Amino acid sequence: MLYLKKRGGGQTRFLSGKGFTLAEVLITLGIIGIVAAMTLPALIQKYKKHEYSTRLKKFNSTISQAVMMYNAENNTSNSDWVIPKVEGSEGVEIFWNTYYAPYFKNVVKTKKHFSIFYVYFSDGSCLMMWKGGAILDAYFDFNGDKGPNQVGRDRISLLSRGANFSPYWWFEYDTISSTNKNLPEGVTPVTSNLNDRDNVLKLCKYSSVLYCGRLLRLDNWEFKDDYPYKL
Repeated sequence: MLYLKKRGGGQTRFLSGKGFTLAEVLITLGIIGIVAAMTLPALIQKYKKHEYSTRLKKFNSTISQAVMMYNAENNTSNSDWVIPKVEGSEGVEIFWNTYYAPYFKNVVKTKKHFSIFYVYFSDGSCLMMWKGGAILDAYFDFNGDKGPNQVGRDRISLLSRGANFSPYWWFEYDTISSTNKNLPEGVTPVTSNLNDRDNVLKLCKYSSVLYCGRLLRLDNWEFKDDYPYKL
């Protein structure tokens, strides 16, 4: 009971009020917890998609600018870029330092581990490169050394024959036939067309996560709602 008295005397008024009981508070907190448990994973996924997309766009923009600037300064073209014949990570390091390093201002550190050359960027992402004959194989990892370190989730696969890095485009001999043999009922067969988004989506989902980078490229480096893997 709350007692209020008029200033200067006079009639006293009595106001009553009722607060929340402990049970009501606990029920309310329980409901809030349930709602949070239902919505938080979706919010985290949305945040990761935006963050990873931003890092991927920045990386590709910087790569493209580096290629143009190097060619302009050295009067060369993309076909003039040569992957050194030096074996292991040393050859990759020479390639990186020659063509790309001068134009990347956000590199935190580099390191060599066996045959792989690592480049770490200030936004937390990382580029890993190794030689595959005349081709450079690479992973762009959105969150560096943090897990899960899985292609399709926090990594995409890249290939380079010199200038520029492109999403994985290499087809094994039996990729198409073996994939089509194992497609779920009702799914139309895949082809080798890497410009058809629906086809690339199926390759990413049913054939190999290596093709997920190509899907992201077709989607302007963004993770659409039908992207098949949880980040």
